[in-house]
Amino acid sequence: MIVAAAVRLVERVGAKALTMRMLADELGVGRSTAREAIQSLARDGLVEVRHGSGIFATDPAPAKRGLTVEDDLRRARIVEVYEVRRAVEVEGARLAATRATPAELQSMRALLAERQALAGADTRAFVDADLEFHYAVVRSAGNKLLTELFDQLREPLRNAITELVDSEPETPADTAGDHEALLAALEARDPDEAARATVVHFDWTIRLLRTR
Repeated sequence: MIVAAAVRLVERVGAKALTMRMLADELGVGRSTAREAIQSLARDGLVEVRHGSGIFATDPAPAKRGLTVEDDLRRARIVEVYEVRRAVEVEGARLAATRATPAELQSMRALLAERQALAGADTRAFVDADLEFHYAVVRSAGNKLLTELFDQLREPLRNAITELVDSEPETPADTAGDHEALLAALEARDPDEAARATVVHFDWTIRLLRTR
């Protein structure tokens, strides 16, 4: 991956300036490709482009010191997955508030209880229970396309969340309250509150990932 190779090269040279030509030659790519990689890294705050001086690795924020480039790239991929998931689940929750059957709501209540019971236990089992609850919400929206989109996200989500919980220096606090608020809104048949609860949950998670 060009971006990963570029950031490793910039970190290797450390405080010394790196030019676009040096980067292109070292990576064996054209200058336009090298330029795009550096622009991506600059947007993420991993490098600083000083016109007339060169390209420098930035000093990481205090909260990120001790983490590797691979940590940053992994977190970026998880953020992207969560952004797509947020779009699917916000609309899914809004529709589910008016379309979920009493039996589906009862099933969600049981799935949420199972999720909460597994918090702090085996990571894989907890993640599977969490995804089952969210899948039940989206499925109850009665929109086949939303359900298919969630199905396509399930495996990358399972891997991303499991990796996040297992490998983050500090595991994020459980979001049991967010899930309870969502289900309460669904049971109250309140689409706006269901969407709001989903937005609050995902915005908090995405913001946490971006600032770590």
